[in-house]
Parts: sequence; C-alpha cells; structure tokens
Amino acid sequence: MPGVTWQEELQKLDLELASGRISADDYRARRDEVLAGSTSAPSPQQQQGPFAPPFRWQAAPPQQQQPPNPDATQVVGTGNAASPDATQVVNTQQKGDAERTQFVRPVSGPNPQQGGWQSAPPISAPPPWTTGDGFGPVGDPTPGWIAQGPETFDDAGERSGKGRVFAIIGVILVLALIGGGIWWFASRPSGGTGGETTAQSTSQTPTSKPKPKDDLEIADLPGTQEDQSGIKTFEDVIAQKLLTDEENTAYTTAGASKVRVGVSKLPNGDVVQIITVQATDATTAATAVDALNELQVKFGMKPYTGVSPASVSTYQVDVAGDKKGAVRAHYVHKNTIVRVQVAGKDQAAISKDFDSVLAAQLSALPTGA
Repeated sequence: MPGVTWQEELQKLDLELASGRISADDYRARRDEVLAGSTSAPSPQQQQGPFAPPFRWQAAPPQQQQPPNPDATQVVGTGNAASPDATQVVNTQQKGDAERTQFVRPVSGPNPQQGGWQSAPPISAPPPWTTGDGFGPVGDPTPGWIAQGPETFDDAGERSGKGRVFAIIGVILVLALIGGGIWWFASRPSGGTGGETTAQSTSQTPTSKPKPKDDLEIADLPGTQEDQSGIKTFEDVIAQKLLTDEENTAYTTAGASKVRVGVSKLPNGDVVQIITVQATDATTAATAVDALNELQVKFGMKPYTGVSPASVSTYQVDVAGDKKGAVRAHYVHKNTIVRVQVAGKDQAAISKDFDSVLAAQLSALPTGA
C-alpha cells in the first residue's frame, strides 16, 4: 500500500479543521510538522520538470480521484526550507494557453529583500470545498478565498450574533406597536361620539361669575377702562383728589381703609366712576352714607328722576349748556360704602347708562348686610 503524501496529510488536516475536530492552534502545529517533513522528500522539480504532478483539492478520499482536470488549480509547496509555510497557487496550463495565470500567496521570509512577492503580507487560501471548485475573481479587491482557519468561523459567529440582536430589537418594536394599537382602540369611547359628548357637556355647563375675594368688588364696566390699580387705600383717594374735602371727612370718620376704584369711558362719551371703600363696620358705613347724601343736596343736586331701589340714595344734576350733568348714588354693602356715578353731556344717555351700571354693581355687591 503506497505511503500517504504530505499533500494528503494537509488535505486531512483541512477537513478536520473545517469539521471542528481540531482547533486552529492544533491545525497550525500539525501543518508545520507536515511541511517541515516534506522538505526532506525529493524535490518535485527534480523529478517532473518545472511543475509538480497535478493535484486537485476535493472532499472525496484520494482513492476516488478522477483524472486531473487541465483547468483545475492546485496548491503546491515551494520547497523552500527557509520558509516552509510558503505555498503558491498555480493553474495547470495546457500547451498554447497563454491566458492562464497563477496566484502566489506571498510569505515574508527572513530577508524581505529576497523578492518582491515576499514583502507583501501573507494571504491564506481555504480549501476549494469551502468556496467551490475554483477561487474568486482576480480583480476582486477582497475575494472570499482570502479568509482561512478560525477567522472564517469567528466572522460568521459575529455576524450571526449581530443578526440575532437586530432581530430581537425588531420583535420588541413590533410588540410595542401592537400593544399601543390595542390600547388606543380599547380606550376609545364606544360609538365614536366621545368627543361630541365632551363638547356638549362643556357647552351646557353654566358659566357662573366667581365670587368676589372681598367686599370691594367692582362690576365689569363697559367701554374703555382706565388703570386704577395704583389706588388701594383711602389715602390714595385723597392724594388723587377724587372727592371733595367734606366727602373725604365723611369717609375718614367712618374709618375708611381699603379702597377699589373703577373708571371707564363709554363710546358715547359718558364717564363711569365706581368707588368702594371699606369702613369700620356696617353702622359707621351707614352713617357715612347719610352724611354723603346731605352733601349732595348741599352741592345743588336733586333726587334722581329715574327708578332706583329704595336702599340706594340717588341724586342727579342736569346738563346745562357746556356744563356736564351727572347721576350719583351711595349705598351700603355690609361694611362697604359703594359710590356709583355716570357723567356726560346728554341727560337721557346719562340716565340710561346709570341704570345699567347700577344694576351690574348691585349684582356684584347687593345692598344690606
């Protein structure tokens, strides 16, 4: 029985590495032993001319080899004892076939100056059964046959791991979208009229005016309102000279403290003024109103000819030439003295505006305790 050649040993090692029966380190160690032993055998170039006997990589055992294919490629050792790992890949050439090329796997030798092919980085080639009968295209910058040994399996494992990660992320996103859709459909009101029901309920809710924070509230006035927020105490009223000295005395006697003032100019030119003053108590407030009524008569005003509640003391002064007319009223709300006045140049318009403003103020601060 003929002996096993070193090429068959290498083929056997490649099969064992591809099937996982040996590790990459064992593969390299045993490969080096086979190649080192092959250097003692007679040189193929001394036996058969410039090329070694034809040899073809295949998965079948060597005993079942078919006749050599002239177009097949073969891997032979260089026979260089100084670099036992150096191999070259050559195509068996037919006579007259000048376009056949050979691929050399350069291996760096001890002296980089020995040849141009030795200065290139080493390139490993896998057995043909991992990529087919032949090698990748010559012009391919990164052909698939460059990878060899455990690196091939490491890349596959890394790509497989990344693929599993992306697949898991995709599944989580799909499940999240499905859950969100189920929640949205489940939370919708039945009949699809939830929005209409909410709108109807909102529109039917009566809008009630908020209660005043204190007993100095002034009703919403029509027209253009002036900013009177700087007047907060009765001392501010005196400083602004909104009242006569005698009126100031009547308020001061009642213990006037906090004050709120509202002034608005109506489109017809009438001016509305409302003053609410906090007195010591309801009794002092009523006493101050009586004193103010007496002062209105003293100033030449007469009782209002319009209609007003009996609890409201109302007086008026008629328009005379360029002199403005006015309607003025005083009443008590708890311990608050309320003053309402409308002044203008048309008596009928003054009366109409006064009735409207007084009704609004009585709604905000009604008479009595």
